[in-house]
Amino acid sequence: MHFLVGISTENYVILAADKATFAYGAILADSENDKEYRLGKKLTMMCIGEEGDVAQFGDWTKRNLQLYSVRNGYEVSPSCAHHFVRRSIAEGLRSQDHYTVDVLIGGYDDKEDKAFLGSVDYLANGLGQQPYLFRGFCGRFCYAIMDREYKKDMTEAEGLALMNKCIGEAKRRFVANIPGYKVVIIDKKGYRKLDDVLF
Repeated sequence: MHFLVGISTENYVILAADKATFAYGAILADSENDKEYRLGKKLTMMCIGEEGDVAQFGDWTKRNLQLYSVRNGYEVSPSCAHHFVRRSIAEGLRSQDHYTVDVLIGGYDDKEDKAFLGSVDYLANGLGQQPYLFRGFCGRFCYAIMDREYKKDMTEAEGLALMNKCIGEAKRRFVANIPGYKVVIIDKKGYRKLDDVLF
């Protein structure tokens, strides 16, 4: 039922996550559920899946990466965080403590001087350094839009317009009511939270 959107160019990454909580299938229980976990100054993770797994895995990941930065004096890069998340889900999958979560990881790598967008699903399948990614059923409606309209040199305004187009398509075609989305952008200057997309 949930929907995550990620769009990346060399200069920025835009992430959006729905704010809905569903119960008993498609019944909207809450419209203010935050699915974002900040992993660093220029690094964040959007997480969907089973509600308990999302809360536990998101918090566990956030605290472990914060501990790493305290112990070592620097934050991990976005690609390193992506590998850590993928390995954590893979190890959990082979134990009794597996997490049923799908994540999008976005950030800006100062060392490589470019934005990063990656995803990991609940079976630990990872995709790194992608131009656009979706998690959730609504993504099936949006890949055609991105295939047709995505450009590597899009401005932030063009990227946001394209993201809004995808969210609008999901709103129009998906059976469940998703009332709003949290939107963030990360670039060389840092992390910014933008106005929510509301319907």
